[in-house]
Amino acid sequence: MPTLSEPQWLVPLFIAACFVAVALLARVAGWPSLATTLRAPGVPAGQSLRFVTGWLGSASFPIKYKNCLRVVLNDEGFYLSIMQPFKFASPALFVPWGQVASCTVEQAFSTQIVIFRFRGQWSRLKLRGVAGQLTREAHERYLASQGASA
Repeated sequence: MPTLSEPQWLVPLFIAACFVAVALLARVAGWPSLATTLRAPGVPAGQSLRFVTGWLGSASFPIKYKNCLRVVLNDEGFYLSIMQPFKFASPALFVPWGQVASCTVEQAFSTQIVIFRFRGQWSRLKLRGVAGQLTREAHERYLASQGASA
């Protein structure tokens, strides 16, 4: 009978530990909480941005997703997903523009970081660089169209 000290257990244990770690990080970031109300039914049409860096989570403890996010922008909102193999426990999200409670910009050296807060959620999303700027501009277009139709 094999024991845990034998090498054949190392690979399955390592894989299991990776899945547990990914699930815990997703939970800390608030991904499952966001997915209860903002789960995406599929990938929408729109401007697709790949290999985006962002942070998701509370202001005091955000989880960084470096070059592994995908953002799709359209007139209704934005789609956010994470690349495989990190997608485990992090379903794709679609955030309608009306669910964005606030959108602010902070400067980090020479890079702008755009911070999105969502209605009824504690978790916030920070997008760096061009992806953040384009997402902010799409949100501003939405707000302008709402002001024009009112």
